[in-house]
Amino acid sequence: MTVQRLPLPQVLEQPLEFVLSPPAGRFYLTHALVLLASLTAVGLSLWDAQTGFGLIHWVGLIFGGTVLLLSLWPASWSRQRLINLAFDSERLYLVNGSSKQVISLPRERVRAVNKGKLPGHDGAIIAFTLDLELNEQELAQVHDTLGTQAEERFKLDEDRYRFGFVGNWQNRRQLLAAVSVLAPAVIIPAAVADEDDEDDEWDD
Repeated sequence: MTVQRLPLPQVLEQPLEFVLSPPAGRFYLTHALVLLASLTAVGLSLWDAQTGFGLIHWVGLIFGGTVLLLSLWPASWSRQRLINLAFDSERLYLVNGSSKQVISLPRERVRAVNKGKLPGHDGAIIAFTLDLELNEQELAQVHDTLGTQAEERFKLDEDRYRFGFVGNWQNRRQLLAAVSVLAPAVIIPAAVADEDDEDDEWDD
């Protein structure tokens, strides 16, 4: 079977050429700063409200406390939850980090790497897309595993579908260089998405 579902831990045990996950230093530093900021907001709200609670104190306590609880949730510190793509010399892995499920397919199913950025359905910026050759049954299996729905704008023809991937805090130039080994790189027309702008690096 060329397309199969695998558990994420099994895939990560294999020697992989690339994993699209947040860089460890930036990821943990950001979470630590958010945790510190939320803890400070709660502490200041409680300290300043010793003579009586006002609206500003309730706002600081509720919002700061909510962010603090989310920051303390152990799963928030797992970079695996944000993995969405990986590959080795033979296989491509489409990852649902939240459910820790992976769809594995041959790398030759990748027909093109599209470098133009696109708006995602949830507001996230799609850093690049891959055109994959999949029949209807395989496409349904991929969407079921990833927890996504087919979008008409990504349907290319009968057996080809376009999948988008967010940058996961990766340097854009390095990210595009890493995935360009999968297939010939093409540029989505300007009418659909803006070309890779040298001054539009989100993390440079």
